[in-house]
Amino acid sequence: MKNYPVKEVKNIRLLGRNVEGGICKDGAVRLFWAGASLEVAVKAREVWAEISCNYDFHEIWLAIEVNGYQISRFIAPKRPTWVCLARNLNPEKENLISIIKDTQPMSGDNLHELKITGLRLDDAGEFCTPKTHDCKIEFIGDSITSGEGLAGSPDEMDWITQWFCASKTYAAQLAKKMNADWSTISQCGWGLCWGWDGDVTSNIPMYYSQVCGVLNGEQQQALGTCDVVPYNNGADYVILNLGTNDNSGFKSQADGKGAAGVAGQAIVAEVKRFLGEIRRYNPKAKIIWTWGMIPIDIVPALIQSGIKEYIKDSADMDVYPLELEGMDKLEKSDEDKGSRGHPGPLTHKKAAERIYEFIKTLQNS
Repeated sequence: MKNYPVKEVKNIRLLGRNVEGGICKDGAVRLFWAGASLEVAVKAREVWAEISCNYDFHEIWLAIEVNGYQISRFIAPKRPTWVCLARNLNPEKENLISIIKDTQPMSGDNLHELKITGLRLDDAGEFCTPKTHDCKIEFIGDSITSGEGLAGSPDEMDWITQWFCASKTYAAQLAKKMNADWSTISQCGWGLCWGWDGDVTSNIPMYYSQVCGVLNGEQQQALGTCDVVPYNNGADYVILNLGTNDNSGFKSQADGKGAAGVAGQAIVAEVKRFLGEIRRYNPKAKIIWTWGMIPIDIVPALIQSGIKEYIKDSADMDVYPLELEGMDKLEKSDEDKGSRGHPGPLTHKKAAERIYEFIKTLQNS
């Protein structure tokens, strides 16, 4: 077996927001957001990785895929440990191995960290250059995009990280359908203007310009979490699935006038402002704002009003609203459903298909 410091492997591919160049100052790779991954293409019999993590209150789960199909899922070890990712592969065949962070970054946990320091192949193994992807997609969302509820039975209601599966979301599925590089910025319970409980500090746009600013402890900042994210010409598509928690927290922000009141106007104004910020970082992207996987009643009309006002003021015609099918109508059996009252596998599959078909209409227009 041969060991390779990860910083010396030329052909790794990192998906998800990361520091400039992908390698931290100590020579390790960190995976920050839900769905972030390290991929290597190899011709080898065995593939191992040296992995470690840290956390205060919620463990970090990883998923391993071979050629796009999941073969294992486990808790990342706290001490540096060599983990076998795949074994007894055909060494004459090129295989793509993916290490995926299934757990979102946990804001408020100043120890939260996932680190990959080395890769190991059998003596005759070799790294190849991963096949180029066709496009780049950025996803902006909440617990749905973080994959909450995609593990466990529908009866599971404990808020624990083993029920998060970012590797199985509509985002992951759409990226595969489109052969895309992809990244997410998502937090369970957070929204556009406030969180599920009305907390105005639980808003995604506050951290949009940063690598992973929700991890803002002293050691985390030293790794570059609060650095301005290096966008490298931006995405081809930006998919937002944001507003479900604003809907939940609306009453605590409302002034009694409903959607026409202060809270409603705040959402409309922030939709306009945030679209402008997204556009600055992604000058060529088609921006699609989705909702509906969890049924909501107030916010969709406000999102659409904000989009219309943004288009009118900016003359930017590449912004589109898109309603998705809801879990309440789609999920009929336990196999369809997710845990913690969140969308299950069927709703995520239908969302990926709906967005994919919508993008095809944009490409053909």
